[in-house]
Amino acid sequence: MAAKGGHHVPHPPRFPVEVWQIIFDLATDVPHTLVPELYEKSDCIRDQHSALEAALTTKRSLVLVCKQWQHMTMCYLYRVVLIRTGLNLLALDHTLQNYAAGNGSLVGTRSPGHWTQRLDITLDLSDESKCEELDRCVKRLADVIGSLPKLEIVSFAIPASAVIMPFRVLDSLRCSANSLRILDLSGGNFSPQVHQFEELLRDLPYLRVLRCWQLVWANGIIPSSILSSLTTLAVEQLVERVGHPGEGDLRDACVSLKEFIYYGMFYYFPRGFFIRYGAYLTSVKLYCTDSRWFREALDLLNEHCPNLDRFTFCLERLFSLDLPRVETWSFPRLSYLGVKLEVLDPYGFVFEFLPHLRNAVPTLRVFQLIFPGVVKELLKGPFSVSTLKKLNDLPFRVEDDQGNLLSDRLLRSDSPSGRALRKHLGK
Repeated sequence: MAAKGGHHVPHPPRFPVEVWQIIFDLATDVPHTLVPELYEKSDCIRDQHSALEAALTTKRSLVLVCKQWQHMTMCYLYRVVLIRTGLNLLALDHTLQNYAAGNGSLVGTRSPGHWTQRLDITLDLSDESKCEELDRCVKRLADVIGSLPKLEIVSFAIPASAVIMPFRVLDSLRCSANSLRILDLSGGNFSPQVHQFEELLRDLPYLRVLRCWQLVWANGIIPSSILSSLTTLAVEQLVERVGHPGEGDLRDACVSLKEFIYYGMFYYFPRGFFIRYGAYLTSVKLYCTDSRWFREALDLLNEHCPNLDRFTFCLERLFSLDLPRVETWSFPRLSYLGVKLEVLDPYGFVFEFLPHLRNAVPTLRVFQLIFPGVVKELLKGPFSVSTLKKLNDLPFRVEDDQGNLLSDRLLRSDSPSGRALRKHLGK
């Protein structure tokens, strides 16, 4: 009893707790990584891991300052949990078990699992030397997920291996059924039975974003119990299984779906999906690289997506020789067009393409180059005062990958053209 008496809750600090909370927020916040901000950036979940790891280092330092700071910053430390190794998993499991048994480091404090809003798992299950024996590791992972009852975001980015994640790990998500908003399975090796997965999704009534490698849909109809809450669906493959028990006619379904993200090949483009659900979509992102099928995809969007407002597409490369073909592309009436070109050859293509958009998409308000490498090449290339004037004369914004005006970036560029341009303008 005497030992436990030493674990009392510290006295409040001299400054108001609200002041400390603002300080800790500023020190540890990573933008667009929690709900609701992440809804708009859900296709960047795995790109955020490095920033989250850096913030975790800061949080650990804050917790170790003193007992008072430990008490105030525990909720920040456990708000986002990253499980990268078997040791991470083991330590987290022991901590949660200790608090459940009343033996936590801060007596009188509830389990830190109640503070966890986001869980990212990058655990390599094929490395048994770090993760102990596989079955025990899987059980521990399921127990940990079940001890985090207020999860809003769960992401699996497990390295490719021969190990298939058992369904009981996913099944443990039912403990967060009423809080879970974003589920990302696209980076994990999951092959659950179709019925198991459908039943799980039915038990997540407030899920808004689902990212998965494959989704099997019955007779071309996605269960209405999923679509009633889901606003964003991201897949690499849609498998239409004729004869699979479905839910009947789509006309009576309540569909909340607004955004579709496709990572598969244009060759397997989900034509049936757009025929059935295109009228609901306001945003489409096609992260594919085969330009041969792109025209067919555009035709589908024009025909079946009358409410489309934002469109992002990815192609490996475009040449100036492609411009006559590109100018035959017919885009829907968009306000936003994002282009991810992995290779830009030559430099002038973008500036030849933009005037075409002025007439082809009169409703356009923003054109964005979303690949940092291409933006970097543009900033290095030759440009002049006339280039800057053409950009500024367009009736829509031309943005870089960060949402800045491209003309401003060109003007601030440290390239010879940028320096010459500033000198000419007297800046």
